[in-house]
Amino acid sequence: MGDSVPSVPTSRTGALRAYVGCYTTPQRRGTGTGIGVFDIAADGSWHLIDTTATAPNPSYLITDCEERTLYAAHGDGSRVSALRIDSSTGRLRVLEHYDTGGTNVVHLALSPDERHLVAANYATGSVAVFRRRPDGRLAARTQLLGLTGQPGPVHGEQTGPHPHEVRFDPSGTHIVVPDKGTDRLHRLRYTASSGWLSELGPPVRAAPGAGPRHLVYHPRLPMVYVVDELSSHLGVYGYDAGSANLTLVQRVSTLPREFAGENAAAEVILDRDARFVHVSNRGHQSVASYPITSAGLVGAPVFTSVQGQEPRFMTFDTVGTTLYVANQRSDTIVAFDYSPATGALRACPTVVATGSPSAIVFTRAGMGS
Repeated sequence: MGDSVPSVPTSRTGALRAYVGCYTTPQRRGTGTGIGVFDIAADGSWHLIDTTATAPNPSYLITDCEERTLYAAHGDGSRVSALRIDSSTGRLRVLEHYDTGGTNVVHLALSPDERHLVAANYATGSVAVFRRRPDGRLAARTQLLGLTGQPGPVHGEQTGPHPHEVRFDPSGTHIVVPDKGTDRLHRLRYTASSGWLSELGPPVRAAPGAGPRHLVYHPRLPMVYVVDELSSHLGVYGYDAGSANLTLVQRVSTLPREFAGENAAAEVILDRDARFVHVSNRGHQSVASYPITSAGLVGAPVFTSVQGQEPRFMTFDTVGTTLYVANQRSDTIVAFDYSPATGALRACPTVVATGSPSAIVFTRAGMGS
C-alpha cells in the first residue's frame, strides 16, 4: 500500500493545500479529531500543518472561490460552521456556527454568485438556505424547504425524505436533490435575487429501493449521472436544462457480476475531460470507472481496489491527474495516478494516515486572507 504519511505537524509548505473533513463521534466509530490542514509537496507527499477542532463530525467541506472561507457541514448535527483560512499558514479560525433548522447536515453548496449557501438536512428531510455576507460569514437562515414523499421499501434506511446532496446545475438556476429516503430526485428552481428555492412540479422517481445519493452533471452534454446507494447502480439521465426534468436512459450496476457481498455505493465524479465517470463502492471497496460515449451513455466498467475500507469520498487534484480516495473506515487517504486518456487508475506510494476521512478540499497555498 506504500508508505503511510504520519499525522504529525510540520512547517513544510507546498504549492497545494488540502483540508480534510472527518467523523469524530463514537456513534460513527469516528477516529478524527477535527479538520486536518495539509500541505502537499511537489513529490506528492502530504504534511500535516494543523488540526482544527470545531463542532463534532465536520464531515463535508467546501470553500468560496477566493479560498478565504471554508464551510463545514456537521454530520448527525444541526450546524454549519464558517472558518477563516489564513493565507500564509493555511490554518483555520472558526468564525461562527449556524443552525440549519434540521438534523444530520450532509452536504453544502454555494450559489454561482456566492450570495447564498444551501445545506441538505438528511435526517429531517429539508433544505436550508442562508444569505452569505461579503466577509464570508452567513446571515440568518432565509428558507427551510421541507421535502415530501413516501418512504421507499428498504426498512431502516428509507424512513422518509432523506436529501443527500444539493448541487447546482451548470446553468446555476436549478438544483436537483437526490432523496435517498423516498427514491426521488427533487427539482428546485433557484432565484438568485432572493436565494429562494421553489419546487418544479413533481419529483422524478427512481427505481424502488434505489436510494439515490449523489449526482454529477456532464459539462457539455445534457446528461446527469446519479449513484444509487442502496441498490448499487449508476443511473444515466437525459437532462432538460430549462425544466430540470430528468429522463432515465440507462441504468447499470456499480459492481462486478460475481460479487455477492453487501455494498453501499457512495461517490460519483467525472474526470476533468468528462470522458469517464467514477463511482466508489463501500463493501466491494473499489472504484468503478466507466467510459462515456459521445452520446453520454456509459460502457463497461473497470474496477480498481481502493486499498482500504469504506471509500466514502473521492476527488481529483486540481490538474486532474491524481485521484484521492478517502477510506473512512481504514483511516486513510489513498492516491492514484490517473490516465485521462484511458481512465486507468494506479495506486501511488502516497497513503495519508488520518482519522475517519470523509471529505477533501484543495486550495492553492498562499491564497486566503
